[in-house]
Amino acid sequence: HRSYFEAGSDIVNSNTFGANRLKFPDNLEEIVRAAVANAGAARIQTGREDAFIALDLGPTGRLLEPVGDLPFEKAVELYAEIVRIGVREGVDLIVIETMSSGYEAKAAVLAAKENTSLPVFLTMTFDESRKTLTGADVDVMSAMFEGLRVDCLGINCGLGPEQILPMMERLAEISSIPIMAQPNA
Repeated sequence: HRSYFEAGSDIVNSNTFGANRLKFPDNLEEIVRAAVANAGAARIQTGREDAFIALDLGPTGRLLEPVGDLPFEKAVELYAEIVRIGVREGVDLIVIETMSSGYEAKAAVLAAKENTSLPVFLTMTFDESRKTLTGADVDVMSAMFEGLRVDCLGINCGLGPEQILPMMERLAEISSIPIMAQPNA
């Protein structure tokens, strides 16, 4: 966290990617609290009190019904629990990232929107065919998540800058909200 703040990052993610009750049934709250506290300590140590800490939400690790075995409502509750903890611990925004399923991303967005008024950023992951794991393209992603009122929409992981660039250009053409990219190195 300290290195990111020192490098000039205005937003630093908490180390909560993948933290959920399915993976950490006994100590989820402790993990989220510690992750937010660590980011907060780094912000203070670097004198970057003007910077923001984002609660980082990633995939649950399970596919939602009917493809998988995780009910949609259960996914919403899993994400809602993390959001409530993060908000209580003082995060400034929610970043939902590396989502390969629009359905799971929808569960995370709804959980965030129903449990906080903080800004919600979302990034999806695409493969070389320019589709998500469940077959959505940039146009579908934009329509769906602008409709759910995310505050920033983008692409991350999976591909490098050269492969992401055409999709980001398309997103810039069609999106009416801010966009972001986090390509692999």
